Amino acid sequence: MGHAVNRMMLFADEAGFSLHPKLGRVWFPRGKKAPTVWTKSEHKKRVNVLGWVDPIKGRHGMMKIEQGNRAGFVRFLRLIARRFRDKLMDIWVDGPPWHKGEEIRVFLSVHKHINLHYLPAYHPRLNCQETLWRTVRYEETTNVYFESMDALSRAIFQRSQRWKPRKILSLCQLI
Repeated sequence: MGHAVNRMMLFADEAGFSLHPKLGRVWFPRGKKAPTVWTKSEHKKRVNVLGWVDPIKGRHGMMKIEQGNRAGFVRFLRLIARRFRDKLMDIWVDGPPWHKGEEIRVFLSVHKHINLHYLPAYHPRLNCQETLWRTVRYEETTNVYFESMDALSRAIFQRSQRWKPRKILSLCQLI
């Protein structure tokens, strides 16, 4: 009888966070003025992040990237290939051009333990990492003013580091 294959499934996605705060709903007494969220309204500067989630074991991780492009995606694939080199990987991503192309094909031809799969277009709810992005935005950046890009970046990464596997599993809706 053969041994079980050490297999793993990940979902991955990029997100950008700007200093311009996302405004969300807040409670305040009827007849009173709504709270104000101060901002310098800087839309152009962003913290770009690529994240991954293992919806079976409740693990996840993030890395900063310059922008959503092939170079950042290949860097991410290298990190995953090193971290999980002993596992056969199925990675699910959406379909922007930087998730495809010659560099990606070359990388995958060398790293045969990684299988890249593409989710259907316009179905972000199929990607568990999208749920983690929504949660980071809600818990950490909605109605919050950040003084600097470093402060914003720190807040995003610290928020996700506080999450335990049980929370990740509940966000991925597998429990």
